[in-house]
Amino acid sequence: MRIDELGEFGLIARIADIVGTPGGAVEVGIGDDAAVLKIAGGRLVVSIDAFVEDQHFRRQWLTASQIGQRGTRAALSDVAAMGAVACAVLVSAGFLPGEDASYAEELLDGVHEAATAFGAALAGGDTLASSEGVSLDIVAVGEVDRPWLRSTAQAGDVIMVTGALGEAAAALHLLETGAAGSAEALPKALRDRFASPTPRFDVVKCLHGLPQTPCVIDISDGLVQDAGHIATASAVALTIHASHLPIAPPCRQVAADAGEDPLQWALSSGEEYELLLTIPGDLAEQAQTLAEAGGIELTKIGFVAEGQGVAVLDVSGQPIDVDSAGWDHFRRK
Repeated sequence: MRIDELGEFGLIARIADIVGTPGGAVEVGIGDDAAVLKIAGGRLVVSIDAFVEDQHFRRQWLTASQIGQRGTRAALSDVAAMGAVACAVLVSAGFLPGEDASYAEELLDGVHEAATAFGAALAGGDTLASSEGVSLDIVAVGEVDRPWLRSTAQAGDVIMVTGALGEAAAALHLLETGAAGSAEALPKALRDRFASPTPRFDVVKCLHGLPQTPCVIDISDGLVQDAGHIATASAVALTIHASHLPIAPPCRQVAADAGEDPLQWALSSGEEYELLLTIPGDLAEQAQTLAEAGGIELTKIGFVAEGQGVAVLDVSGQPIDVDSAGWDHFRRK
């Protein structure tokens, strides 16, 4: 079977089968937002993300600094999704040999600036000659006492989401259609979401006081697809009420202008980097109180039950078809 037939997550599942159950210092291995490593006195959370020119970003859309910022913030989002505090970033950066050194310096300064903004140090890495453009491999490291996992959702949990959804899809639409020539030409809210997404360490800080860890994933591949990752890892069924979704006003406006459905964008938009959580029903009110005290929007959007898979329902309780399942590197056209 070809990789584009198997798909990104089918390939990951096969790799996990090859590796098997982790041992030694590895407490959580393949299958979550990041690995969890046991060390003397605590746990480290470690993730790695690749960012390749014309796959993850286009130069005409982003400055060199924005490319470094965007990649680093996305990598750190995995650390936040594990309930951890960021401590270090390492980067392997590839550039064309004929690239102007000032471009490389500006990009890596963007990495450094983003890491520092969230309490992490740019601790090292590697540089190499690339044959096809800029590439980044960013390792993000954090510290955690009680990791948040994808595999702890249970029947009776409430599904919640932070912030509002759809701005990344709206930004991408404007860029792909040429309505905006670069991120700088986007409305501010869309520019911020696209060029400098915010890893939700503020949510980690606010919900640290819960007596039980939530089940969490960051929304990087699309709400429905990422909900599916929780459903698979926890062996449960997730039901999402479409009418409860917090859709960002700029998403609604751009979708209306384009004749598109903002709900579909909110359901399938990748690179949102909000957090999707499931929380025991008896702790949902406490979670919302803690979030409100921290100025965080935390919205109930559904529930967890026994079963499998993800269902999205309209106001009458009928299932809604999702136009796109979300991002898959190998199946993306």
